[in-house]
Amino acid sequence: MVYILLACAMPEDTGAGLDTGADPTFYPPDAPGPFIAGTEEASFVGASTVADPEGLAYTVQVWFPASEADTDPYRYDDLLEGAAREDGVPDCSAPRPVLVFSHGNGGVRYQSIFLTEHLATHGWVVVAPDHPGNTLFDDSSSRGELTLRRPVDAVAAYDWLVDVAAAPGGLLEGCVDPDAGYAIAGHSFGGYTTLVVAGATLDAAASAEWCATPSDEWLCDDFAGAMAEAGETLLHLGDPRVWAAVPMAPAGYEVLVGGLADIAVPMMVMGGSLDTITTMEGQVTPIYSDLAVAPRFLGEVEGAGHFTFSDACTILPTYDECSPPFLSATVAHPIIATATTAFLQWVRGEEQAEAWLPDPAEARWRWTEQR
Repeated sequence: MVYILLACAMPEDTGAGLDTGADPTFYPPDAPGPFIAGTEEASFVGASTVADPEGLAYTVQVWFPASEADTDPYRYDDLLEGAAREDGVPDCSAPRPVLVFSHGNGGVRYQSIFLTEHLATHGWVVVAPDHPGNTLFDDSSSRGELTLRRPVDAVAAYDWLVDVAAAPGGLLEGCVDPDAGYAIAGHSFGGYTTLVVAGATLDAAASAEWCATPSDEWLCDDFAGAMAEAGETLLHLGDPRVWAAVPMAPAGYEVLVGGLADIAVPMMVMGGSLDTITTMEGQVTPIYSDLAVAPRFLGEVEGAGHFTFSDACTILPTYDECSPPFLSATVAHPIIATATTAFLQWVRGEEQAEAWLPDPAEARWRWTEQR
C-alpha cells in the first residue's frame, strides 16, 4: 500500500436502506466495470434569480454507462483525451446511481476524469458543471459570490439531469430515478461545495470568530462580505436528496467551521500528505474532526499533493506536483478511484465492497475508529 487511510468502523446502519437502485451484480472497484464509458457535453440556462434575472448559463459534462459507442476517444476541449467514447448509446435498461462532481477553484468540469470515467464503467451517471466565473477559461467571479453560488450550481446540474437529460426523449431517459437522489464529490473548492451541498450550514458568526485569530485563510473576508450583502447570518444550501459525499483535498474550513456537524450523510474525506494548499493539518483533518455523522472516513494519500486528485498534470504538466517526490498519477489515481468507488458501493448496500475499505492489518495504514 502507498497511502494512509483513517476510517471509522462499519456501523450496523450505513444508510444502505436508501432506495438508490443498487445493482445486485457486484463489480470490484479496483478495476473498470463492465460498461463502456460514454460522455456528452451539454448546456442549459438555470432558474431566474434576483442576481441573474435571465438565468445563469451552464456548461455540463455528463458521463454514463454505454451499451455501444464510437471507437474514437472523446477529447475534452482538445485539452484532454480520456477513455470515454464519443457518441455513446446510454444503457438505461435500469435506473443508475448518480454522482455530481464539483471542480476546483479555476478548474474545469472534466478535471478529474480518472474518477468520473471509472464510475461510468461501473454503471454510474456522473454530471459535472463548469462553475461560471470560476473555471480554467473564465475566473472572473469573486470568491465571496462563489462561496454562496457554487452549491447552487451543483444542485442546478442535478436538476437539469433529472428534468431534461433524463426526461422522456432525453439522452438519459430511463437512466435516472428522481426519487433515488445522488452522491456528490468534489476537489478543493469543489470539496467545499460538496460539504455545503451535503448539509454543512454556513455560519457567519462562527466563521468571523475563527477568522479573528491570525491566519492567512483565503475565504475569510470574502465570505463575511458575501453574507453581509445577502443579509444572512446562517445559511443552509444543502440538498436533502444527497445520500453520500466525498470531498477531496477540501478547502474552506474557515467558512465551514460551526456548520459541519449538521451533515447527516455518510462521508469520505480525502487529502494528500504533501499538499501545501489544503494541508491535512490546516484544512482536511479539521473538516473531518468537526463532522458528527457516522459512518465517516478520513483518507490521507501518502505522497499526494493538492492536484493529485485531478488530471491537472495531463492538462498542464508544469506543476511542481507533476514530478517526484510527488506520487505519480498512474499510482495515485487508481488508489483514489478505488477508495471512492468502494465507499459509494458500500453505502449503497453492496456488502462485498467492504473488502476494499480500510483494513487495519494492511501495512502503511493508520486507523482510527469513530462511532
